[in-house]
Amino acid sequence: MGRIMSLLTVILLMKGSALAQVHVKGSRFIDLTVGTVDGFRFKPTQDNSGYWASIGTGRYNKMENSWRWQLNILQKNYAIPEGLNGNGKAIPVRYYTISFGHGYKLFVSKRRVIYCNVLPQILAGYESINNNRAAIDNYHILNPSGFRAGAKVGIELEVENLLIIGSQQWIPNSGTKNFHTQLGIGYRFNR
Repeated sequence: MGRIMSLLTVILLMKGSALAQVHVKGSRFIDLTVGTVDGFRFKPTQDNSGYWASIGTGRYNKMENSWRWQLNILQKNYAIPEGLNGNGKAIPVRYYTISFGHGYKLFVSKRRVIYCNVLPQILAGYESINNNRAAIDNYHILNPSGFRAGAKVGIELEVENLLIIGSQQWIPNSGTKNFHTQLGIGYRFNR
């Protein structure tokens, strides 16, 4: 019984902070988001399967807009063609990035429950190709891992504390692919 009461107490405390007054100048929030990259493929050995996750924080300013910081991880898998003796293996490409940007309010519902925001951001981080190994089986990977910089722009639909996000990430000096389409969901904790 004690565990159930503890769990209910934690849920109520989270609910109270999550349902705090939102979009008020000076108030802060924390976002947890996850999603898919370039489509809905989930097998690690399937070509172009991928996922992303981020944790972010921000602060509302005037006009119900916000400044934002995020820590992101994005992983894409590129299958080795069967003709090259890939045997179902895939080359993982990971991006570890920090992004900074601004959320601009495009639309808000009459009761201030639904917000639609546009999110331009700059990002910088590290791209790891094949876990920083230059070879897989007998094949050499010519694309080097390294530090990268780019930009991201997206649309965020905020329904109370639930987030639906679609964005396009651009990394011009990537060793593999310059553009990635990201779709995801998340939850916002307001303080």
